Amino acid sequence: FHGQHGLAEKWFAYEESIRVPLIIRDPRMPQKLRGTTNDEFTLNIDLAPTILGAANITVPERMQGRDIAQLYLNPHEAKATWRKEFWYEWVGPKIQLPSNTALVRKEAKYIFWPQYNYEQLFYLDKDPYEENDLLHTNNQTLLAEERERNHKSTLKEMKARMHDLEQQVISGAKI
Repeated sequence: FHGQHGLAEKWFAYEESIRVPLIIRDPRMPQKLRGTTNDEFTLNIDLAPTILGAANITVPERMQGRDIAQLYLNPHEAKATWRKEFWYEWVGPKIQLPSNTALVRKEAKYIFWPQYNYEQLFYLDKDPYEENDLLHTNNQTLLAEERERNHKSTLKEMKARMHDLEQQVISGAKI
């Protein structure tokens, strides 16, 4: 962050903080895909499996993450099975950098701030800069539009899914 949302640094679940450009140069990449962009969710846990895959070393079963090369070596197959969401967590000091968790999807994001018992919901497809928190807005036009999307149902489903993903991570499941 450089002032967005009135914040600095990279500890929070907002888009400006969690997005990091990744450039891959791989001689195995088909010529037609070189220089292109891909908007699939790749995470830092994907880097080790990707490097091991490029070195033709078997990825240990217990290792989380996926080989990103799937996205350019087998793009049609990978797109169908690639992650559609991810769980984000920052556990920080109580006041200076409050903890936050999030369930991130391309169309929506749910953020929870446990120290404050505070929730946020954003529809990223309409609000990519997360300026309109649907749970704490007085904007009647926005609320009327979003009622059609039934954000209360979305909130309930995303909270449950975030809890499921958190439990999977805690149990050591490969996600």
